[in-house]
Amino acid sequence: MTFALRYFVVFLLLSMFTQGLCGCSFANLQIGGARTGRVISGEPEWKISVINTCSQPQLHVTLSCGGFAPVKPVEPWLLLPRGNTCLLINGNAIAAGGTAQFTYAGEPYFFKPVSSRVG
Repeated sequence: MTFALRYFVVFLLLSMFTQGLCGCSFANLQIGGARTGRVISGEPEWKISVINTCSQPQLHVTLSCGGFAPVKPVEPWLLLPRGNTCLLINGNAIAAGGTAQFTYAGEPYFFKPVSSRVG
């Protein structure tokens, strides 16, 4: 029993140490948007950029998107709605310092990162 407990404590401490070294989370995702200048069905088109400022890739990035209703939908492989969140680029990784982008036409929407996994 003490043998197993000792290894569990060592594992727990190492996990906390490596998490501290990484220090990355969905908080390291910066989201910006700009008008493209195009108008589709009477609505402005927007280009959204999600930038990973972490030193490691982030995958399974989800963004808030409850109430998001564009007149020009985003390709599902770029932004897949799942209830009040959307999965970005099919869950694929955004490289360290990398950017994922998509466009849509409609009212301005303020996406916020909800979760990700550091890979």
